Parts: sequence; C-alpha cells; structure tokens
Amino acid sequence: MFNDIRKEFPILKSSPLKRKLIYLDSSATTQKPQVVIDRLSEYYSKENANIHRGPYELSKDATKYWEQAHESVAKLLNANSYKEIVFVRNTTEGLNMLVNIFGKELLKDGDIVVITEMEHHSNIVSWMILQKSIKFKLEYIPVKDDFTLDLDWLRDLIKKNGKKVKIVSVVHISNVLGVKNNVEEIFKIAKEVNAFTILDAAQSIARTKVDVKEIGCDALVFSGHKVYGPTGSGAVYCKLEHLERAVPWMGGGEMISSVTKKGFEYNELPWKFEAGTPDIGGGITLGTTVEWLMQRVEDVGGWDEITKHEQRLIAYLLDQFRGIEWFKHFGPNDFTQKYGAVAFNIEGFSFRGCKN
Repeated sequence: MFNDIRKEFPILKSSPLKRKLIYLDSSATTQKPQVVIDRLSEYYSKENANIHRGPYELSKDATKYWEQAHESVAKLLNANSYKEIVFVRNTTEGLNMLVNIFGKELLKDGDIVVITEMEHHSNIVSWMILQKSIKFKLEYIPVKDDFTLDLDWLRDLIKKNGKKVKIVSVVHISNVLGVKNNVEEIFKIAKEVNAFTILDAAQSIARTKVDVKEIGCDALVFSGHKVYGPTGSGAVYCKLEHLERAVPWMGGGEMISSVTKKGFEYNELPWKFEAGTPDIGGGITLGTTVEWLMQRVEDVGGWDEITKHEQRLIAYLLDQFRGIEWFKHFGPNDFTQKYGAVAFNIEGFSFRGCKN
C-alpha cells in the first residue's frame, strides 16, 4: 500500500536527477501528491475569484470551497466547529498570531511562559520579541539525557510559581530529534494553574494522530506544506471560548462586518481573524490535502500503521550505521520513540561536505 501511495507523487517518478529520488527532507517541506497539484491548478484555471466579497458565481464558489476547507481541517483535528479554525500562511505566522493575541491579553510583568529546549525558532523568538514590551519570564523545560522532557522540572516550576505560569507552549514532535513529547501530560500539569496551552504540531500533523480533545490543548498550529499541501497555507485551531473574547492582531478587510467613521463591528468567527485577501488557492487546496490524507490513513489501516512503517525505516537506518565509529546519532536509540527525523553527525565533515 505504501508503494502505491509513493506513485501518487510525480516528483518521485520523474526527478530531474535522472535517477530514483529518495527524498529525506520532509521535516523541512513535504512533496505533493498529484491530487494536490491538480486542485491548485484547477482553482487558478477555473475558479479564481476573491472570497466573501462578490455576489457572482465565481466568488460564491470560491467562498464555498474556502469554507469547506476549514471544515476539513476541523475534521482532521477533531475540533468542535470550523469556527475554531483560522487559516494562516504557516506555523510561524500561527504562533506569532497566538503570541500577539493571548500573550498580550494574559501576561503582565513577572508572569511566566513555559516552552522547551526542543522548540523551533518561531516558538522562541516570537516570545522574546514580546518580552521587549512585557517583562515576563521565559522558562525552558529541559531535555534529559534520554532525550525526553523533564516533566518533574515542570511540576516543580508550577508548584513554586502557581498561577504566575500563564502560558505553556510546546512542540509535539521535535523537527531535529524526532522525539514525540508527552504533551497530554504536559498540558494536564499546566491546567493545574489554568495556564493557556499551545501545541506546535508542524511535525506531527502528517505522521501521527492529532486530536485536540485527546491532547487537551487550548490552541494548535500547523503548516500546510508539512502535510503534503501547498506552501503559504496553514491553520490555527483555538477553542471557541478563547476566540470569541480575543482581540484580532490585524485589522483590515474581511475581518469586519461593518465600519463607519465612529467605529466597526467584527465579522463572525473565524473570519474575524482572517484580515485581507488570503492565499485562497492555497487554503482551498489545503482542504483537499487533508481530505486526501485522512483517506490514505484509512486505506493503510490507521495512524498506528503509518507509525510502524516509519519506525521500521528508522530502525533500518540506525541498524545500517550501528558500530561505525564516525557516525554519531543524537536521540533515543529506541526507534519506537522516534517519529520521522533522525539527527546525526559524521565526524570530520560538515553537512555541506556530505550533502551528495
């Protein structure tokens, strides 16, 4: 079945390298199946129009497909409603949106935001920028020698600081180590002080089940291009109760229902947070992408089968390099703890020297 799925990716069949392409950079961006390429082309060839603005058929159709894409993402994440799904350009923009909305709402001088030592720069720098205007503390859950997070450290931090811990924002799967963090337990600990919880699902969204109800997060972000979709697409999930009270971080067209010299009225959710003309083709195609993904997951027998297949490949790789002195692996040696990425060093070589 997995070989059949490989056949759906045209770049893997007709690589410019003139040989079979084995692509090992999906943590940076994924290749695209033909159905995704076709859907994006179809939009620009036959359906191109702005959304939520025109009474003519092209605009009404584009609007319908845009809204259906939100419903597809909500289904993938097991959200309660499409109203909890805001489309963005990527995970970075999604995290910055959450930082600028909920960071400014919830934080004051002396409060604490908790992230981890595994975070992508977008979940570090965005908080550091906010620290220039609000003097909160940024604390990092440390990584233990076995490459798992030290949750006892988090428990101690919560015990000592109580409700000063306002936000906990963590990565689901490390884009470097490939370690899947126990985010369910992390968020359970965070909720002891009612902290606002954010999950970076950029690396997990395409390789494991991501159910916002089971995970227990208040908000979640991912990029379309990490889940076989187009670049320039992504989504933020946020519980309705938070979005309803939140103040948008950008103003402009689409996010208001009316405006006069005296003031304005917000649009309904989720459009309240989607200011300006978005990447319409990318968003519509993201909907097609997640529908394709959910069908392929069902075809192979569920997310557990995808995990087993990926971990068989990881086990094979680590087995081939086992015993070679110049190969240094970073991460748990137990391949059942790894998802997707394998970090290693070749002694005496920079990555630029061994790229071919």
